[in-house]
Amino acid sequence: MPRSSKKRRPNNEPAEPESSSSNSSSDNEDDADEPMDNNPQENVQIDLEARSPIDSDRDAILYFLEQSFGSTIKKSILDLNQFTTQLITQQTCGSVFYQPLDSTMDETDDEDDEPPVLGVCSILRCDQQFNKQLQAWLLDKCSDNEQARKILQSSKCVLFINERYMNIPADISLPAIRTLREEITYSIDYWIVHAKLRLHKSDSNTICYVNGEEEIFQQHSTVSVDYYPPQDSSGEWTHRRKIMFVSSDKLDQICSDIEQKLKQ
Repeated sequence: MPRSSKKRRPNNEPAEPESSSSNSSSDNEDDADEPMDNNPQENVQIDLEARSPIDSDRDAILYFLEQSFGSTIKKSILDLNQFTTQLITQQTCGSVFYQPLDSTMDETDDEDDEPPVLGVCSILRCDQQFNKQLQAWLLDKCSDNEQARKILQSSKCVLFINERYMNIPADISLPAIRTLREEITYSIDYWIVHAKLRLHKSDSNTICYVNGEEEIFQQHSTVSVDYYPPQDSSGEWTHRRKIMFVSSDKLDQICSDIEQKLKQ
């Protein structure tokens, strides 16, 4: 998944890609042979490219942040518009993903035909110096976990932004994470992963990581904290969030484990 130098502007309105799909089943945590893409959705098989975020990606990035934190969160608690600006202005760090236009298309076609952004992989620094609001929110969510609070207050932490449409497979995650690590120019003690989980109402043992690769982050995490978002139920599933603290020295092994999982 090479970084693209293409300068054409993607659509501001995110849209799901049209492509052939294959079935995906929900994941049981005890089954090590389950596929990486373990959410109860259909996965589309498409070729994606990556590039640095630009200002015209603002609506799409905001959409993915709302997907992570919830669209109803108050601006006074978490200003997702501000986070969107931070992700764009970082310039040298982070990627958005898109499906490149067919090479047979006329390059002079109307910009309405531009490919939509289908995902984002980046980081936000979360400490008193760089993002007090984000650190305060994390401290509140981790208020009952002394170890998590100590990490937030005494370590260099970043929030890993890892969002995409639910039917985009986990194959994009490994090159995205590796590219992101190469782009980071400052020291980090912990990556904080804000994972989305689904629990089946009729079977408490059926726990699905919406982004399957994040289960591997959990396996290597130092500590994790669960909470339920305001709207935590739909259909047969109950929604949950898991905040994981993953030491940076675990990233090599995590990438290796993701690679092995994707081969299964």
